[in-house]
Amino acid sequence: MRLLRPSLACFAALLLGAQAPAPLKLPGAPSEGASLNTALRGRATARALVGPAPTLAEAGQLLWAAQGENRPGKRVAPSAHAKHPLELYLITSGSADLGPGLYHYLPPGHQLTRMADGTPATLLGAIKGMQAWIQEAPAVFVMAGDPSRIGDGALALHLTYYEGGAAAQGLLLQASALGLGAGTAAGVDLEAVARTLKLPKGTRVLTLLPVGHAKP
Repeated sequence: MRLLRPSLACFAALLLGAQAPAPLKLPGAPSEGASLNTALRGRATARALVGPAPTLAEAGQLLWAAQGENRPGKRVAPSAHAKHPLELYLITSGSADLGPGLYHYLPPGHQLTRMADGTPATLLGAIKGMQAWIQEAPAVFVMAGDPSRIGDGALALHLTYYEGGAAAQGLLLQASALGLGAGTAAGVDLEAVARTLKLPKGTRVLTLLPVGHAKP
C-alpha cells in the first residue's frame, strides 16, 4: 500500500493552526456601576501609575467602553457610515487572571487574541524617546485605525482620528468609573509603535492610553 506524503503547505497549515491561540472570552460588561456624572468628575490624567495591571474583567470593561458592541453589530463609539476603522490593542504586564503580553481586541464576541509576548517595558521601552511613565505603566491600550476602510484622502484620516478620540474618551471614563488611573500619550513616535508591534499594513497608531493605579 502506497503512503501519501503530506505536502509542505499541509504541514504549514497544521503548524499555523496549532500555534494560533484560541480567543479569550471576556466577561460581559456589568449593567450597573458608577454614574456618568461620577466618572466625569473623577476623570483626570494620571502619569504616575503602579500595578497591579487591570484584571481580566477590568480589561474587558475598558475595551468594551472604547470599542465594544452595545447592540448587534453596532459599537459604543460612533463610526462614520459604520465603517469601523479602529483596532484596539492591549499591552499588559499581567494580572492574576490575564497573563502578560500583547493582545488584540475583537468587538464581535467580546474577545481577546494573544499576539505576542512582552510588557509595556519590553515592547515600548525599546522605542527611542519613549516616555518613562508610558513604558513603566502596568498596561497600555493602543488605539489604532485603518483609514482606508472609510475611503481615501484627508477626510478618511480625519474621521478615523475623530472616531479614535471618541473611543479613547470612553475608555478614560470607564477607567475613572473603575477607580483606575489613566492618561493619553503625546509626543510619542507612533509610527515606531506600529512597527514595533508589527501591526498590519495601513494601520496607524492614533494614541496610547496607559492605565494602572494612580500612585498616591
